[in-house]
Amino acid sequence: MLRSPKTKAGRFLRETLIVLTSAFFGSSVQIFVMIPNGMTSGGIPGVTRLITHFFPVSYSLVYYAQSMIILLIAYFAMGIGEVKRIVALGFTYPIMLFIFEHIDYEFLKSPDPLLASLLIGLFYGLATGIGYIGGYSSGGTDTISRVLKQKVFNHLRTGDIQMAIDITIIAVSALVFDTNIAMYAIINAIVAAKVISIITVGYGGKFIQFDIIPSAKEKGELITEYVLHDVNRAVTSHVSRGEYTKDERRTLSIICTPAESIKIKKYVAEIDPDAFATIMSLTNVWGKRFQNIQEADNT
Repeated sequence: MLRSPKTKAGRFLRETLIVLTSAFFGSSVQIFVMIPNGMTSGGIPGVTRLITHFFPVSYSLVYYAQSMIILLIAYFAMGIGEVKRIVALGFTYPIMLFIFEHIDYEFLKSPDPLLASLLIGLFYGLATGIGYIGGYSSGGTDTISRVLKQKVFNHLRTGDIQMAIDITIIAVSALVFDTNIAMYAIINAIVAAKVISIITVGYGGKFIQFDIIPSAKEKGELITEYVLHDVNRAVTSHVSRGEYTKDERRTLSIICTPAESIKIKKYVAEIDPDAFATIMSLTNVWGKRFQNIQEADNT
């Protein structure tokens, strides 16, 4: 994971670079690759493509309007904590889209749907992955999914809700454009997911052990609920005692991927900033939902 600079100026520079880099990859591929090649995708870019197909309005303006609507939904549904995660990219993305719209440039000199879909997946993966390790979200279908889970579909996982939304957008795109374009959108979604996995899971090994000591019992219950139902990982707890204060608290232990640990860390930071947490890289993990201990080639 990226190291956090010690100085305030260094941290500001790091966060600025993360936001600008993420927005650059995400917005440039939409204007210079996706639109010139007649492609589409899931998420907010896919919805924007559908709207601008029927109405001759600015792509960046439509994207900006949707970002602001999602920002307001997040604020009223989940509070200021969620808004802080998306406000930086929520403003930077449309600004870069507007700038790139006025640049006469196409990344591919001749139409190539397959190459375009691979590039879209690569650039989206870079944009999302870079923003993800910096703790940022562009405020797309991931935010809408969290709102729906919290307010409507409590029994479903956030990832499943987001997948259903993106599949719906791609399915509608198949009706509006054609089936081939929808199939290419699936390809770029698969490539993006793989790139995100490489960026996030590539830090620190295959699995990690994440230990959290919540500041209060009710905070621990919220964290446990989130890990079990949103991240879909098991939680083991035990009582630990601080020998200086002699206070006993419940320690939560989670074995997960580095990507999942980032989600958990962001959640803990939002609801329990006074929690104590440690992360330890694991060489291997055997057991249910991990690797079979009977297999020889699993070191």
